[in-house]
Amino acid sequence: MPSDSQLKAAQTSTSATPAAGDVNEAIDNINRSFAEKQVIDTAKKTKLPYIDIALTPISPDLMSKIDVAEAEAALAIPFFVLGKKMRIAVVNPENPVTLEYLAKLKTKQTTVQLNLASEEGIQSKIEQIKALQPHKDLGFENRDAEINLKNYEEEIKSLDSLETDAQNLAAKETLNRIFVGALRVGASDIHFQPEDTEIAIRFRVDGVLQKILNFNRKIGGEIVDQLKYEARLRLNVSNIPQDGRLSFMASERKIDMRVGTLPTEFGESVVCRLLDPGKKIRSLEELGFTDTNLENITAALNLRSGMILATGPTGSGKTTTLYTLLDGFNKPDRKVTTLENPIEYHIPNVVQSQIDENHNYTFGSGLRALLRQDPDVMMVGEIRDGETAETAAQAAMTGHILLSTLHTNSAVETIPRLLNLGMKPFVVAGSLALVIAQRLVRRPCAKCAEKINLTMQQRSVITDYLTEAKAHNAKLKVEAPDFILKAQGCEVCGHTGYRGQIVVAETFHLTDDLREMILKDVSVAEITKAIRKDQGMISFAEDGVIKACAGLTTFEEVARVTGLILAI
Repeated sequence: MPSDSQLKAAQTSTSATPAAGDVNEAIDNINRSFAEKQVIDTAKKTKLPYIDIALTPISPDLMSKIDVAEAEAALAIPFFVLGKKMRIAVVNPENPVTLEYLAKLKTKQTTVQLNLASEEGIQSKIEQIKALQPHKDLGFENRDAEINLKNYEEEIKSLDSLETDAQNLAAKETLNRIFVGALRVGASDIHFQPEDTEIAIRFRVDGVLQKILNFNRKIGGEIVDQLKYEARLRLNVSNIPQDGRLSFMASERKIDMRVGTLPTEFGESVVCRLLDPGKKIRSLEELGFTDTNLENITAALNLRSGMILATGPTGSGKTTTLYTLLDGFNKPDRKVTTLENPIEYHIPNVVQSQIDENHNYTFGSGLRALLRQDPDVMMVGEIRDGETAETAAQAAMTGHILLSTLHTNSAVETIPRLLNLGMKPFVVAGSLALVIAQRLVRRPCAKCAEKINLTMQQRSVITDYLTEAKAHNAKLKVEAPDFILKAQGCEVCGHTGYRGQIVVAETFHLTDDLREMILKDVSVAEITKAIRKDQGMISFAEDGVIKACAGLTTFEEVARVTGLILAI
């Protein structure tokens, strides 16, 4: 940094009372000169030529060919080409991302000469290039090679070995193996979590986080830098959150990935959400809806208007359920449109739009735009605020079917949640058609799950729950089984004892009596009692117990998800 005497000289060099702009410009010039001097000193020590890239002209032809995102990530800029020789300004020639960028350029050129430049100079030149280049929509296509899953089968049988192998692997290759390992076990998210002396890699599989392996800070940092580079994130920024995206082909399957960073006391925490747009949309039965819940949702597919809400916490499968409903509404005589963040499945004949909050394209503004597209059925990814809720309700009351998600703890709590968002009781009563509240429980592994005979005490506990459920729903015919399943663990399920997930749910539809109760501001407890009596709604726990009796999940999973102590 410049000294106090330098700053004082800057303030007094032009006049006794300089303008504020003149002073700031003088200080900026001193700061820049100081940064350049540091690079000159480094260049002398490393015997590399120095270049003041900010003041170096670049030919328009070369400038038009520079990939700004790659150059910014690598902090490297080509600035001169003659025949088969290229000169490149770099900040740190040892940076793994810079090395990869240089290797990519070398495939097109015979020789490359490096010149040291300051980071400030590189950034200044990049801004100049951005201003002169036409805007490019980079989209998802950020990776240049397909990952062949079969080629990695041997390497990823045990990711534990990757901790040692990474010592001799390039960061990109290590990242490939992490991606493939996540795909192999069916992970929905990959977490790169910095700790005091290492970086932990964790996968979320079937809704549960599992620690997979650890890297030391050096190797882990190189992997994170590689990931940020591929996701078009700024490598030299680590003190603010960033969001990026990338995609890659895995054995002819396109996998999209959302990447988010968060600064922490030990470095950047990075989370990758894996999305498979080609994934098959499952039926309601395959998702796990049964009995009255299945009847309520199936009946809603005959609606001509109204709001259908899927509620629950993050990761409870709400959007997956809405996609199944959307597929059911997708008929040749209907126009179906969506507003999503992100688009998780691509559905033929459905107009799907991706919101972009960085450009003020939000769920609220997007929904108003959707209404001008003459839709019959709309899906809005999430209702977050009063504006979106009000617009969605108005759409539902004017001849549209509106599907969306909401965060609530139970089905009935959807009503006070909408009221708290600012909706009037008559609007809630007039627009709401069906509420689906859900959680996800894991399925026991078909290969290693063990049958356990019930004790008398366990049979008594299960019978109590079934009796309560049947008291409200006479259609239920389930009885306590002779045995239950216990998760064990094997190589097929990654030693978790589980593979796959199904829904446990609460659902209700709006009736005239229920609308009247909403208008009279009746309590949640009273509304719950009425729905249980009139519609036979069963609770999460009761639905879970029924599924555990059928061997579709375990009682431990029901207890984990519903919070009830089942003493099983």
